[in-house]
Amino acid sequence: MCEQLCYNLHDGTFECTCQRGYTLEPDGYSCTKLNYSKLDSAVLYEKEASFVAVLDEEDAAYGPGSTFRGGEEGFIGPHASPYTSDRDYNQLIDRADILNYDRYKTEHMFGGREGGGEEEETGPEAYLELEEEVEMEEEEEEEEGGGGREGAHTSPGPNLEQKVPSALPDLMATQSLTSLCQVECGGGRCEVEGQSGMPRCLCPLGRGGRYCHTSVQIETARFHGMSWVGFAPLKEAYRDVQLTLEFKPDSPDGVLLVSGENDDLSGDFMAAVLVGSYVEFRWDCGSGSGSVKSPEGVNLGEWNRVTVYRHRWDVWLQLNDGHHIQGRSQGLFSRITFREPLYVGGSNNLTSLGPRLGVRVGLQGCVRRLQVNDHVYRFRKSDPVSEPNLSVDYAALDGFGITECIGDACSEVECQHGGKCVASTQDDRRSNLTFPTTTTTPTPPPFFPPPPPEPVCLCPLGYSGEFCEKQLNLEVPSFNGSSHLVFPALGGSVLSWLELEVVFRPAATDGIILYEGHRSDGTGDFIALTLYQAHVLFTIDLGSGILTLRSIQPIRPGTWHVAKVSRTGRLTHLYVDQQPAVSGLTPGAFTMLSLSHPLYLGGIPPSSSSPHPALTPPHAFMGCVQKLSLNSRPIHLVSGAVSGSNVGSCDHPCTQRPCDNGGICEPHGPSYTCRCPLGFKDEHCQSRIVTQAAIPSFGGRSFLKYSGNDIMKRVSGDKLHLWLRFRSLAPYGLLIWAGEEEMDEASAQADILLPPPGDTLSLMLQDGRLVLRYNLGSGFAQLTYNSSRLDDGQWHTVRIYRYEREARMSVDEGEENIVVSPGDLVQLNLDSALYVGGRMTVGGVHLTPGLTGCLADLTLATDYHLDLITQAVAGQNIDYC
Repeated sequence: MCEQLCYNLHDGTFECTCQRGYTLEPDGYSCTKLNYSKLDSAVLYEKEASFVAVLDEEDAAYGPGSTFRGGEEGFIGPHASPYTSDRDYNQLIDRADILNYDRYKTEHMFGGREGGGEEEETGPEAYLELEEEVEMEEEEEEEEGGGGREGAHTSPGPNLEQKVPSALPDLMATQSLTSLCQVECGGGRCEVEGQSGMPRCLCPLGRGGRYCHTSVQIETARFHGMSWVGFAPLKEAYRDVQLTLEFKPDSPDGVLLVSGENDDLSGDFMAAVLVGSYVEFRWDCGSGSGSVKSPEGVNLGEWNRVTVYRHRWDVWLQLNDGHHIQGRSQGLFSRITFREPLYVGGSNNLTSLGPRLGVRVGLQGCVRRLQVNDHVYRFRKSDPVSEPNLSVDYAALDGFGITECIGDACSEVECQHGGKCVASTQDDRRSNLTFPTTTTTPTPPPFFPPPPPEPVCLCPLGYSGEFCEKQLNLEVPSFNGSSHLVFPALGGSVLSWLELEVVFRPAATDGIILYEGHRSDGTGDFIALTLYQAHVLFTIDLGSGILTLRSIQPIRPGTWHVAKVSRTGRLTHLYVDQQPAVSGLTPGAFTMLSLSHPLYLGGIPPSSSSPHPALTPPHAFMGCVQKLSLNSRPIHLVSGAVSGSNVGSCDHPCTQRPCDNGGICEPHGPSYTCRCPLGFKDEHCQSRIVTQAAIPSFGGRSFLKYSGNDIMKRVSGDKLHLWLRFRSLAPYGLLIWAGEEEMDEASAQADILLPPPGDTLSLMLQDGRLVLRYNLGSGFAQLTYNSSRLDDGQWHTVRIYRYEREARMSVDEGEENIVVSPGDLVQLNLDSALYVGGRMTVGGVHLTPGLTGCLADLTLATDYHLDLITQAVAGQNIDYC
């Protein structure tokens, strides 16, 4: 329908306009050639061109000219009535934005004036911005005279949401020549630092190290004042932009991000900058700039978060959790055209941007997250092979002088065996110690600046040394104030009750021994066992208030201590060594404890969830821990941990490996005992035992293991016949156990206190009574022999018979007791091992006490006699009766 140019307005309508030298006829689609010229001043009075101008909200109306609007609205006459609704007002601004705004900018800002030719037709936006137009014309004339851009006219296409070049922009930085900088930087640039006067290399994106020879992948970017990262121009952001930036500044001034229509920020642009420790967001839609400033200042040296939302003219800004601030840009236009890259941390041409940005230096600090319109940007180039989901639009195109935000000290340090380097100062290492205060006079700041950060390798479990190069024998873990161990969450296993025991030897009077919370911000339910001023504290919150129990007497650093906690509902008891118990009720009405985050021992890693704000003290434990028991179940401190860092080996006798022939050292305070393998005994497992058909003796920490097919097929299936003799000197002890070994490790990772799932069979003494338990997959069945106690040191005979769900048990040829398992399943499915006299779980920790006594004459399926010594595939602490 349009004779020359037609614009799609994105709302189902279109508009007609004419090329340069033509004017739009009143019919809305015809064009007539202009055969006269007029001065710039005539623009103020000539209004035959297509335009829309807003005088004020009450008197907004069309000018004398008219245009044709396709769609349902049809013609808009030259004497249309004023707008009376928000919908009409928005339509009015849309027409001005799309038609006149882009024509004005392309003709006056980019096309220039061809000497002696006809003047362009323009609308009243020239009247609104006459001064800016004159300035732009002067600049363009200077550019043309000096060999500047010619014919840079860009005609707006039908899709005006994004006007980007077909090729990605050249982001190469301008090389600065410094005669004093003679370091070869391998593709980077040598710069002399202003403070130290020392040369250093600024490396291109993807390279690092002292001489840019190392390939690096940046996750959290550190900027150094002259650094920058460039991304593709913003898409679908001409009208609405919502961005979030998390940064840690080291100086009060610098560029956070900037992007716009032109490289010198003439025309449209937006930018977030730091000016005097305040965040400013500046933008210009092409007809007048706007600016908002955060009411609060940033926290230097700490992580800050700025959130900006822009809708057309309006911008809302919030810094951290402060107040929202709102601003509005000037002029008629409300859309921003982005043709230039999105720069973060600076730009490759900051000098000329100072008047627009209010700052001429780049960011000095770190950026760890940038999100624009729900898209998260990455500080590394796109790699379709390793990261197929990382779009090129949100990966870095280029960059210069950025390093990983772990401190420059770590850029040249390589920690071995998976260690991680962090930048630390001497004050950081001493922050875990508490010193007495002798005066209340404030200490004046030091005359000299604090020392620069030093690289420190955080070593994984089992390694130590400056670069994690030494392998450790971790029998008893040691914590140095920056260490921690991570265990699976307690979860629902401690809802109503909790039994906790820790054996430890502190090296300082303050520190967090154990902590677990419910939320990442530290609020909500939590438990904590801490040291404060040499007293043991247990703090608990069930969600309705905090209870803190404090030991009556202080403890002595350098000696072993035992702390026990017993909690049922709101009632909690704290026991420390032989001191009297301390008890209390949690406030409020809540009785359930909900813990969902990992359990930390020795300290809380900085990258994890924050501790509760009321927790005292906030720093980590220094000393040794040799035992952790939860709900009467010992947890192996090394193999039971999910992860850990900087954990050393305590100076305990077990570290000297006193147990020979593969024996396992078990610490008991300052002393130890050895758990000897099958065939050895005595204090250090040095005496060899002749393995023969004899009656084995079990010491409570002993077991024999069998895994032969001839044995397991007689235990599994739908029936079982088992006959044995035993004598016990203790009221508790495991005689027989069979079940899935694989599930122990899996269940320990999921929840260290839940009972193991799957088919199981066990025979044990509980309080001197014989108990048979089995699970065929539908639930446990339990049969207890209550006729008499069997821990009298005498020999007793046990006969067990099971067929499908029903089991019978008799003792000393007495009356049979019967039990039936629940459900419909009838098979006992086992494919692992049979344990006799005890059992061990993952990491060598006993689930339940083993038999203290002797066991003999084990027979399966009425006729299969098991040689307990020679047929065992493994065993520990076995002697003979």
